[in-house]
Amino acid sequence: MDGFGKIKSISIQKSFGDPPQKILKGIDLEIEEGGFVALTGKSGSGKSTLLYILSGLDYPTSGQIFYGDINIHQLDSEAIHKLRNLSVGFVFQSHYLLPELTGLENVTMPTRKNGLHKENEAYALHLLESFSVLHCKGKLPSQMSGGEGQRIAIARALIQKPKYLFADEPTGNLDSINGDKVMQIFQKINMEEKTTVVFVTHDPDYAAAAKRRIHLVDGKIADS
Repeated sequence: MDGFGKIKSISIQKSFGDPPQKILKGIDLEIEEGGFVALTGKSGSGKSTLLYILSGLDYPTSGQIFYGDINIHQLDSEAIHKLRNLSVGFVFQSHYLLPELTGLENVTMPTRKNGLHKENEAYALHLLESFSVLHCKGKLPSQMSGGEGQRIAIARALIQKPKYLFADEPTGNLDSINGDKVMQIFQKINMEEKTTVVFVTHDPDYAAAAKRRIHLVDGKIADS
């Protein structure tokens, strides 16, 4: 799926529970193609919920999300699966590497679905070298530090060369040195690959490193 442009949300609302508790309260938002955006706000403000909906990993209770002119939540299951696999990368706060796979095998794992993992090994090794974790290519996740595991996870998210990269507090479990390395990786791929990067953070310094900050308060955009 090529040719996507900016991300646009229209009147996004999200509720959980019974009786329903409204977490997002009508989010209208545009993120330009190639944007580098930080989502900020206190715990419970709705920033991670918004990130998951923008990425297509969760569905809004009401409202619409567009990538370019494509309404992603109106895609059928096959099309949304293809979108997530080929055009969207997601980095979680915990790296969620498969414990039985080596660093290299974890990075190439998304390409195994289409049988292209061997063809992508050279690019995977390039990513590992770029992120200074080439020495982890044969290690299991239990043999890696937290910072190494998170950089492996970012390489895994980038192996398909996605147009959009979403990250949910990717530095939250890291010390400042490794957190800085993660942010440098995001800046690098945003500048060099023109990847649209959207990330959630509590850290004001990392938020300031983004080109744009979107601040949520009680499920609404308070500042953008």
